Amino acid sequence: MIVLGLFFLRYWWLWLILFIALSYSSKRVMRIPLKDQMPRDLLKLKKLASRFTERLIPWKKNEIEILSLNKIEEQVKNKRGFESVGAFASIYQEPIFSYGYKVYPTKENVGVLYAQTEGNELFYYEYPKEIDVQVNGVALGKIMDGKLYGTDGSMLANFLENRLESYTAIIIGNKDAGHVLQKDGYNNDVNPRALDLVDNDLGLDESVIFLAMAIWKIVKDNVK
Repeated sequence: MIVLGLFFLRYWWLWLILFIALSYSSKRVMRIPLKDQMPRDLLKLKKLASRFTERLIPWKKNEIEILSLNKIEEQVKNKRGFESVGAFASIYQEPIFSYGYKVYPTKENVGVLYAQTEGNELFYYEYPKEIDVQVNGVALGKIMDGKLYGTDGSMLANFLENRLESYTAIIIGNKDAGHVLQKDGYNNDVNPRALDLVDNDLGLDESVIFLAMAIWKIVKDNVK
């Protein structure tokens, strides 16, 4: 023991160098770009949400307004950020879409969202100034400043807030495609609906755009 103590004192500078090297190495591990981590976390969230995904009911176009703001979920909040996995239910308490949402412990908004309906799978990569959106493995576009831009840069849709009546309209082109509702005194406290006045004549592409915008807005406003 004495010999070891003398060795430490004599070669203290070697221990100092080792400590600095290990600290630097640890910091480098922590600095792994989130862009590399995000796809792995999305797959993890998909796996965690699978127990809800297996029970999803068909979400028919003419029944889209049966979605409620009620959640079947579990939440975990820890030093590595915020994570929530669960499902949003119909007004009849049946799971309509599952989700997994993770927010990283950074100063700016950075996170990932996985969502699955009976017929569509959605990935969202949230960065400080934009959200990359993928539907069924294909890039749909980016949400920036409340607007969805396609991969060619053209504006596909935008959110239009109506704070007075507590809803957000989703505008596709010049068309009011439907409203995302908020929980308040006007919305039923037991089974608050998530959507209202959804246009039944939306085309296939418009329906996908509406779905991507609506799910993002519903999760961001109701999962905290």
